[in-house]
Amino acid sequence: MGFVRVRCPFGSADRKRIRDVEFLTDTGAYYTTIPLELAEELGIKSVAKTKLTLADKRIVEAGISLAYIKILDRDGIFNIALMNVPEPLLGVSTLEGLGIKVDPTTGKVEYSRSYGLAVL
Repeated sequence: MGFVRVRCPFGSADRKRIRDVEFLTDTGAYYTTIPLELAEELGIKSVAKTKLTLADKRIVEAGISLAYIKILDRDGIFNIALMNVPEPLLGVSTLEGLGIKVDPTTGKVEYSRSYGLAVL
């Protein structure tokens, strides 16, 4: 499977600061994760801390916050992680919450179910 990237509106939970952001989809990651610089630019502040296990099995601490995201014609407010990552990652909690899946054969995202924010 190749890389699937999604450009979509993203920003603060109060929707005061929103801009288009390109995400690398990561169906192996629970949280949508953004770099600290992007969080600062959009006024997204950590409200809690949690420990996350990375793909290489390292355990790191990350900030947790809420953010607005819109993919295709679906939008919502989701938990996100704030940490030093090389690029924004779109995690499965956001995809599932919006009823969207990654199609590795086309390299695009598509609907996985009818719309209505899911309770995770």
